[in-house]
Amino acid sequence: MRRRIILIICSLAACMGVRAQYSDIANGIANVLMPAVSGSKSYRGNVEVDYTQGVGRYRTNSVTFTTSQGYQLTDWLYMGAGLGVDVFWSQVGPGWDAGWNGPDWNRQSYTSRAVMIPIFTDFRFKAGSWKKPSFFADLKVGAAFLCTDDYVKIRDGYLTNTAYFYLQPSIGVRIPVNPANAKQALNIGVHYRLITSDYWSGYQSSVVLNGLGANVSFEW
Repeated sequence: MRRRIILIICSLAACMGVRAQYSDIANGIANVLMPAVSGSKSYRGNVEVDYTQGVGRYRTNSVTFTTSQGYQLTDWLYMGAGLGVDVFWSQVGPGWDAGWNGPDWNRQSYTSRAVMIPIFTDFRFKAGSWKKPSFFADLKVGAAFLCTDDYVKIRDGYLTNTAYFYLQPSIGVRIPVNPANAKQALNIGVHYRLITSDYWSGYQSSVVLNGLGANVSFEW
C-alpha cells in the first residue's frame, strides 16, 4: 500500500514538473513575441528596395525587395531576420557561347533572367540621435535560393546550383520622418553584394558574383 501511495505521489510530481516545463516554454515564447505584437519600443521592422549593378567578370544586375523584423537590443544595435525577392538578369553579350559542352548538349534548358529568394540575419549599427539625421551601417548575411530549375547563363558558362551564400554590407544616412515617433525613418545608403555559386564552363567550378548598388528603406 505504501508503495502504491509513493508511486502515485511520484507520478503526480512528474506530471506537475512536465506541466511546469511546458508552462515555462509557453511563457518564454510569449515573452519573445509580445514586443512584436504589442509594438513596444524594442521591436523594429523595415522594408527595403535595392538596385545592384554587377561588377567584375561575371556580371548580374538585380532589383531586390526585402523586409527585416527584429529587436533594438541597445541604443546603437539592431538585430533581426529577413527575407526578400531578388529579380536579376545576367549581362550576356552577343558573342556569348558556352561551346558544345553546355546545357544544350545535356538537354538542359537555360535562361538569362531569374528570381532568387534571399533569407538572412540582419545587423544594423546606428551612430547619433534618434531624432536627428544619423549614420548607419548594416550587414545582411545568409543564403539565397534560385526559383528555377533552369541554368542561368553568365559570361561563358552557367550558374548551376539553387542555393547561394549571400552577403550584403551597406552604409548610409538615417533620416527621421515623424517628429512624434522617432522610430519612423527613411534610410538611404549604398552597398556591396557578394554571392558565391557553382559555375559550369566545360567543367564544374565556383564563381563569385560582385555588385555595387544603392538602397532605400523605411523603418518603424
